Order: sequence, then C-alpha cells, then structure tokens
Amino acid sequence: MQGNALNPQFLGDAGSGRQIDVRAGGVALFHLGSSDFVVAVGSGVPTLSATKGSLYIRTDGSTSATRMYINSTGATAWVACTTAS
Repeated sequence: MQGNALNPQFLGDAGSGRQIDVRAGGVALFHLGSSDFVVAVGSGVPTLSATKGSLYIRTDGSTSATRMYINSTGATAWVACTTAS
C-alpha cells in the first residue's frame, strides 16, 4: 500500500479474538493511524471523549437517527448521523 496507511491499533482485547463487553456510553475498539481517531461501540448515546471525526456505532439504536454518531468537537460532543433504514 502506498501513501499513508491507516495501521489500526486495536485497544484492549479487541485484537485478541475475545468478546468485547459493550457498555453504556461506549468503548473504543481501535485507533486509526498515528492519530487519536477511534471507532467505538456502545449502548445508549455516546459519552466517551474522542478526537473530532471519530465514529460511534450504537448497538441499541432503533431508528435511522440513533444508529451512528460522529464526534464534532474533539471531546464528548457527538452528532447523530442519519442512516438508511
């Protein structure tokens, strides 16, 4: 691969093949590249702090407006992304 590879860095047990406990507010699964950009998963609205542009997938989201979020401030502010049905 040429250019800037993302080289994900798995956090905790995410890269070990073991099950990850999903918790309310979210848990980061991995960092991408040398930045603090994370992909996180959790139940309920996200409450974890993450780099602006990080993604959060909500396991209990039941509408097109509650399934996925993107961090908008580089702290704990998250904006819901509208997804297809």
